[in-house]
Amino acid sequence: MSLPQRLFFCLFSLFVFVFETNAHASTLQNVIDRGDLNCGVYPDDPSRSAISINGQWEGFYVDFCRAVAAAVLKNPEYVNYVEVRAKTRFTSLVDKTTDVVMYSSTWTLGREDAYAISFPAIYLFDGQGILVRKSSGIRTLEDLDNKSICVTNNTTSQRNIENIFTIKKLKTRVIYSKGNQFFRGSACDAYTGDKMNLRISLANNTARQQEYVILPVTLSREPIGPTVRNDDAQWRRIIRSVIHATILAEDKGITADNVDALRVHSDDIEVTNLLGTTGKIGNMLGLDKDWAYRIIKSVGNYAQIFDRHLGKHSPVQAERGLSALWKHGGTLFAPPFK
Repeated sequence: MSLPQRLFFCLFSLFVFVFETNAHASTLQNVIDRGDLNCGVYPDDPSRSAISINGQWEGFYVDFCRAVAAAVLKNPEYVNYVEVRAKTRFTSLVDKTTDVVMYSSTWTLGREDAYAISFPAIYLFDGQGILVRKSSGIRTLEDLDNKSICVTNNTTSQRNIENIFTIKKLKTRVIYSKGNQFFRGSACDAYTGDKMNLRISLANNTARQQEYVILPVTLSREPIGPTVRNDDAQWRRIIRSVIHATILAEDKGITADNVDALRVHSDDIEVTNLLGTTGKIGNMLGLDKDWAYRIIKSVGNYAQIFDRHLGKHSPVQAERGLSALWKHGGTLFAPPFK
């Protein structure tokens, strides 16, 4: 082989190596190299993801974006919020516009298969409900026969309600419309969606909440969680661990206010593993030992996040329900951090 041929071969091999390395670069490394987390959120969704009057993104899902940035980039402010809608929340992952999407997406097997995505964890356990005006006289599902109901298109709520009406043979007209229009004199007799969505709509769209009621019926089970691409097991574990870190922190009584003290004085092995004074959880995830400490210090534990945006310290005033800790009658728990 001549010198020019050898040189060409070496350069070609180097090009192939660089191309393959970049093509298969991990999401974690891409985020670190970029210096920002591309976090998909729904715009103008008060309590969950919206820009405040001070020009800052805030909400339940926003705090989980910030938690990931705190864990991975060591700063909760290093987030690029990418606005996504019902139609683009999954495709934004596929085309790599987003690294993770924090949204009110229900975990279904069909979605994972259709979009090549994964739901690493659940941060809300919910169920579909129906909101009506008290003056409508509607008190049961059957009362909706020959009436109309609003539902957001391209959601599990749409498919659920249409299927239920078919099964029950109810002649209810389904109108594709967002919840805020229900409070603006729309033709809909009712509005359906996840119960948390209904409570948030009540809190943000009317000053006369006493004129409405959520019917005492739950139409479905709705496990709500973040989404990522399904081609990166490490990144999936990181997002899952971020959610579980906030849950375990609540379980162990760790808050943004006492995390420094517990980091030094706790004898609980799960607490010290979580906060990085013992164990190798950070190393297993590809992060440093302080990843979870920064999360809690930045956004608090799960209860603090929930109460701030959805619970007792928010306009929504939602009860925890199934999203309460396992030891408080709910279904929320983290795997052992051991």
